Amino acid sequence: MSWLGSATDSAARLRCLVPWAAMSGAAVLGAATLWATGSPALERFVGPLPGPIVVASAGAAGLGALAFLERRGFWRCCTRATTIRGIGVAVAATLPFAVVAIGVDTAVGFPRDTNVAWPQAWIVYPVIAVVAEAAFHLLPVSGLVWLTRSRFTDSGLDGPAIGLVLAAAAVEPAAQAALGSALLPFVVPHVLLIGVGQLLLLRYFGYVPMVAFRLSYYLAWHVLWGDARLRLLFWPQDPRVGPAMRREGRSPVLMVAELHLDPQRRSHGIC
Repeated sequence: MSWLGSATDSAARLRCLVPWAAMSGAAVLGAATLWATGSPALERFVGPLPGPIVVASAGAAGLGALAFLERRGFWRCCTRATTIRGIGVAVAATLPFAVVAIGVDTAVGFPRDTNVAWPQAWIVYPVIAVVAEAAFHLLPVSGLVWLTRSRFTDSGLDGPAIGLVLAAAAVEPAAQAALGSALLPFVVPHVLLIGVGQLLLLRYFGYVPMVAFRLSYYLAWHVLWGDARLRLLFWPQDPRVGPAMRREGRSPVLMVAELHLDPQRRSHGIC
């Protein structure tokens, strides 16, 4: 791992934080697009509050938290090679978590409206990624570092560092439990492990790989599987599909997949 070391002047710190500022700006633009088009897709996350203002506030808070944590040594500005390697680690680490979540959804089943539908999903989840990282990781770990007056001189995982990571990672699953998320016995440990992994990415590789993990997970679970599950898990419940499947004696998944892929059959109705 190659660190550039703790930034010693304001200009160096600003350069380290440019990617976060760019991501936050893009998220605000996405939120403004949804607001301008009258889409209610963000309301499930921010309630009646104006989406662009919430996202801008989260981006600014995250920026301040990152600057504070860098000064305390919790993370360091990394070289480009280290950041790219960290992104690779983050994307690879996403796969088992997404596969497990999809497996649980297939076997047990989350509610139909678990995910935001296309095409809004392609904007909503990148926007929410910035808000979630600021609210569930950057602000909690900053608060804990400030309360404990912690300072770090290397990337080691000693007792205090492990304690901070575990405590900060527990915020998001606690929020899921408070909001009454479905399948809590699965969701709480699953989200806790994801949080621990993301904070370790922040510690070792910086915040870009940390955000890359969430974006990759959202892409696999919420966006791609979020659309596919409506066809594979819920479309077979359509009363028009049942008689056709019974007549042909075929798998619901295969039946729906063929109907989805064959425009001619789909244009003449399911049955």
